[in-house]
Amino acid sequence: MSDPIVPLFSLVNGEGAGALLAAAAGDVAGGASPLGYSALTQQATVVSYHLLVRNGISGPDLANEWAELGADGTNPTVFRTASPEFEEWLAGVNTPTQRRVRRPDCEPAARAFPIGIWFRRDPSNLVTAALEVSRLTHMDATTAVATAALAGAMAASAFGQTGMDFLAAVREIAEVASARVVNETEGFVDAAALPGFVDQLSDLKAAVGVEELGPPGPNWVSAAIRLAADASSDPAGQISRAVQLGGSMLGTMVGGLVGARAGLRAWPWAVPNSTWFAELGVRLVSGKREVLDLPVPYYVEETLTYGIERDLGRPFG
Repeated sequence: MSDPIVPLFSLVNGEGAGALLAAAAGDVAGGASPLGYSALTQQATVVSYHLLVRNGISGPDLANEWAELGADGTNPTVFRTASPEFEEWLAGVNTPTQRRVRRPDCEPAARAFPIGIWFRRDPSNLVTAALEVSRLTHMDATTAVATAALAGAMAASAFGQTGMDFLAAVREIAEVASARVVNETEGFVDAAALPGFVDQLSDLKAAVGVEELGPPGPNWVSAAIRLAADASSDPAGQISRAVQLGGSMLGTMVGGLVGARAGLRAWPWAVPNSTWFAELGVRLVSGKREVLDLPVPYYVEETLTYGIERDLGRPFG
């Protein structure tokens, strides 16, 4: 399913349809995987299928769907350069040893952006779905709010918002998510940092530099949102800046945000399976809940990871 880098103007171009393709481009540009995009994009692709099938996030079902791309007794894993935390979590799916990460992180946000496109007109369900995606693998409260904030930023980008309007929309989502997390009776830890983080999200003037980022965490989501806040005639340059600062992780987040505005277009990085990402983006925007004509994600990734081509014509489902 690899395609040459040519304009994709024949496809629907609006309201966030370009987000998945651009996020994959940012992942490719970051170089986490020598084969193209990494486990970040793979996880987000599974979230896209999940939304198309279920119109929301069911944590146990999503866990099993991610696990389908992992190793089992018959097939090897097709995840490429997955984080150690995700690999450890994946190994414990449906077992008594399964543990959620307690420290602050930005990985849930980097794979949750399809939620922002799917629920771009439904902020309440956007927050619900984003918190569930974060809660599935992580317990940290700020991580959960950061995930909702990134999804909210994606929704704002889908409607072309920039600058202070963009940041105001993100802050509103973050405040709703923060209130829900604080009111949870269980499932989140370390909620004391939430007020300061929500303030940080809406600081357009804050500098974004390598020395500021530190280890990947919720502040990386803040950085991604600030990097993508301004309208730009050079969205590829915005992605390149993100990659320079934070590799594939930041490149994926900023790529999705600027791609939601820029639409389906050519990027200066060769993205494997580009038409697949473009079509998934179109379906998330259109609300077309049809996946039976789409390929099975495991087989697509098996081809890219191992060069094995089997049953690529078999529909999903």
